[in-house]
Amino acid sequence: MIDADLDRRVKRLVRGERRTDDIDRLFLALRERSHGRASIKEIGDFVAHRDQREKGPVTQKVRDIFVSFHSWARISVARLPFTLADIRKVSEANLRIATDAQIQARLGLSRGVAKSVLEQALRKAEKGKDGTDRERRTVDYFGSAFIWNPAFTDAEVLDDLVHILGTAGLLDAADRAAFSAVAPFLALYVVSLMHGSAVILEDGGRADLVAGFANDQGRLEVKARLIYGDLGKPIFAPVCIFWTTLLGREHCAEPLIDDPTHWEGPIEIDAAGKLAPLE
Repeated sequence: MIDADLDRRVKRLVRGERRTDDIDRLFLALRERSHGRASIKEIGDFVAHRDQREKGPVTQKVRDIFVSFHSWARISVARLPFTLADIRKVSEANLRIATDAQIQARLGLSRGVAKSVLEQALRKAEKGKDGTDRERRTVDYFGSAFIWNPAFTDAEVLDDLVHILGTAGLLDAADRAAFSAVAPFLALYVVSLMHGSAVILEDGGRADLVAGFANDQGRLEVKARLIYGDLGKPIFAPVCIFWTTLLGREHCAEPLIDDPTHWEGPIEIDAAGKLAPLE
């Protein structure tokens, strides 16, 4: 019965119908059948538990980025002392955040080699031994850089959804091209879903998730608002955790275009297929 329900909803999407409740049902049903496609389970979990996120890839990414940001602020701005335990913690977080391309460009190493070099260097430091030049460069990068990357992009979400629907027998190969036309609606759906939620940090703090398109490309995104407050005057770092290829001015109603940064109220996809304030 459930697959028959999902099959009809997929067929409506293939025909060009766009309903948020169809997307809701798909992600809720597929989150336990995601086969390692993290975005599917994560978005399904957002549908089920949207208010505060305490686990999942977005939570882990935001927590790691907060550790990276907090470390950078302590070292570069506050000039506060830093322990070897602090360096290990931020190094492990930055290793999870950094892409393979970033690691290769900065260190000339693959992820696996960088992880091994980092661990070896940290073990030496814990024993009071000096590291090699390569080890010192690796620790310096992972231990002091402020690194951030989105948890997902709109292209990744579409690819994951198409793959899972195909694996579940809910989307024929012949319909994949037609289904891919849902990409803009799907991206708007995820933006509206994440906006207004929050990630609970390891220290009990809160990072609010806010949508907008105040970036140099004018693309719609969802940012996590991070705050470092140990200096008297807080330092803010809004970092992207969901990135899209959609231009905000083309996919938002006028009230949101007027201010691409501060969308304080809830938003929805309106009858014209654009993001708009929820009335």
